Amino acid sequence: MKIKIYDGANTIGGSKIYINEMGYGLFLDFGLNFNTLTQYFKDFIRPRAIRGLHDPLEMGLLPKINIYRGDLVPLDVFTHNFEKITVDAVLITHAHLDHYGMAGYIDFKIPVIASPETAVIMKGMQDSGRTDEGANVVYASARVPSENPYILKSQRASFRNALTPEKKAKYMEDLKKSMLLRKIYITSYPGYEFENFMHLQSDIIRMEFFKSNMILQKSLENISDYFTIKAYPVDHSIYGATAYVIEGDTTLAYTGDIRVHGERKEDTWAFAKSAKHASILIVEGTRLSKKEHPYVEEHDVYENCLTKVEQEKGLVIADFSPRNFERLKMFTSIAKKTDRQLVITEKDAYVLEGLISCGMNLGTENIVIYKKISDRVEWWQKYVRADLSYTFGSDLWPDKFVVPSEISSDPENYILAFSLYDIPNLMDIKPSGGLYIYSSTESLSEEQDFDFLLLHNWLTHYGIKSAGFKINPRTLKPEFEKGYHTSGHVHPADLEGIISTIDPRYIIPVHTENPEWFEEHFEGKVIILENNESIEL
Repeated sequence: MKIKIYDGANTIGGSKIYINEMGYGLFLDFGLNFNTLTQYFKDFIRPRAIRGLHDPLEMGLLPKINIYRGDLVPLDVFTHNFEKITVDAVLITHAHLDHYGMAGYIDFKIPVIASPETAVIMKGMQDSGRTDEGANVVYASARVPSENPYILKSQRASFRNALTPEKKAKYMEDLKKSMLLRKIYITSYPGYEFENFMHLQSDIIRMEFFKSNMILQKSLENISDYFTIKAYPVDHSIYGATAYVIEGDTTLAYTGDIRVHGERKEDTWAFAKSAKHASILIVEGTRLSKKEHPYVEEHDVYENCLTKVEQEKGLVIADFSPRNFERLKMFTSIAKKTDRQLVITEKDAYVLEGLISCGMNLGTENIVIYKKISDRVEWWQKYVRADLSYTFGSDLWPDKFVVPSEISSDPENYILAFSLYDIPNLMDIKPSGGLYIYSSTESLSEEQDFDFLLLHNWLTHYGIKSAGFKINPRTLKPEFEKGYHTSGHVHPADLEGIISTIDPRYIIPVHTENPEWFEEHFEGKVIILENNESIEL
């Protein structure tokens, strides 16, 4: 088996791992490398969509291989000398951008493999946000050269209400020409409600197009004429995280991102036992830095946050990682226990509905949705609101909206699930005092330090206390309190146990800045590859 790491060997994220045996190939994740991205791009300085593949190739965000969408090749991108590889499928371990955020550039003839939870999160984020081209994994609008061949314009089909049958037929034909849909192999099939969510679109004809043309393969059979692929749910800070075992002449296990201190820790150990026959283990090592890591479990976070909420008589704001629905579920429980309601954003509600369509029991009785003041309502918001101007509406949320004045009147009744980017809503709520619980990752850069200083200014303006972080008045940098957040990645001691359980012949570390740890603990078994290095085993 040949293994090549195109990206993510010695950084946290950006994972792009290729395996090939007997001429058959698979990618294990195809993520966005944030280390590379932030060297060149920030805020409004972004890769330009009109330039297709040009910008990510130019700045090293994509390797030069022959697997990309032909509609994204402008005149000045020459692909004839790109490395030629065969790819039967792309295995996505979970819906964090550093693992799937560049897969949208891959030719739509190449299918992806994902858990149903990962599929709905990827689609939900694509529906409800203006995602970069790389994150458009489930569907995309094809691009065509404009009058200027260096510019690729989006080829969109337009819809107007009350069309004649002829115009509707024309619209459907336009969709067939302009809309790209990717075949998705689902690691398990949750039922028709999942498919309904995957087919949701901005109008009824687009939904009909999705129902007729989106292929959701209900098993992992017949993916490859050579490889047998087995999927295993694992514990991580996002639902749907999956590890894989790939069997050819050689058997390989890939962890993706894992941990054993969350809600699904037993799943991780079950994977480790199932992968015991694997000869090769590709494994993450995010938390292997030289500093000490406190062992904090999700239950510890629950107890600490619950205590803080019980002590607070005013408004509570909870800030946790995007798409960390396990933490959202935790704060729903805290809200219930403290006679409050958890207020989430419409985007969270939309993606949450997708997860519920997968059969997940997330409980919505204590959840309400913040109806922010806005001059624009997107189609997915109309769906969440069951707006009569939209063809279909959610059954979960229509009577569960709150407006700023309701929160202002009774702040003690609510916990707001707001991040920094939701903070401007405080100008409409106008709170007086309260508590902000920061339950997410620590700052990793000076730019993120500035974000916390900005957040501190907002909290000070409204007299809101903070837990989980403080600003040092001397250095004006954030200092983080332990116990209000736990990592989505495995603790070193647990990682050693997982690897020992699998007991592979070869260990290839990725997603780590300290691959030497593996050599120290598993001498004679470790193969360290740099980006763009390969090995045959």
